Amino acid sequence: MEIEKGISWIEDLEDAKRTAKRSGKPILLFFHYKYCTGCINTFGKVLSRDNVAEAINEGFIPVLFETTERPKEVEAYNIEWTPTFIVANETGLENERWEGFLPEGSFMAHLDMGRARVALKAKDYAKAEELYNRVENSFRNTDQAPKAAYYAGVARYRATDDPSKLTEAYERLRGMYPESAWTIKASVWSKENIESVKMAA
Repeated sequence: MEIEKGISWIEDLEDAKRTAKRSGKPILLFFHYKYCTGCINTFGKVLSRDNVAEAINEGFIPVLFETTERPKEVEAYNIEWTPTFIVANETGLENERWEGFLPEGSFMAHLDMGRARVALKAKDYAKAEELYNRVENSFRNTDQAPKAAYYAGVARYRATDDPSKLTEAYERLRGMYPESAWTIKASVWSKENIESVKMAA
């Protein structure tokens, strides 16, 4: 299997952590297996695209592990399937993961979702909201769009402590994605539900 040369892969996790700390970028771990058809297609159909390589190089510290050669890392990150991508912070702590082959659009959406999750956990709510909004606006036809709309509401609420931001997110989800599970999850943010909680407090 030919490894995509356009991406600045690192094969040492400690080196990646040091680089992430200096750069402020999250780490993107890619666990692959040399005979995995999903991995072969990920290399050939997704990672080979210039815009994907650019997004990874600019937004992450990319780390590449072949599973049979890196049993320690496989065990540490509980890898059960390939391809597996993990977005981690500068300490190597996992923030987001996805498994299996994804076409280019969905893959790019997951990259931004991973960066947004790192920002959300770091309490950089403005950056998290920006990235979640970008996913929804740029990748509306992927399954990540309603999830992004949901977490954009979470980021706005965390930034302001204003429950109306959750209600606004629910109304958007209800209008844009009425059949989504994320709309059901956000239904507890309706104005009626939030007012009832206030009255019971």
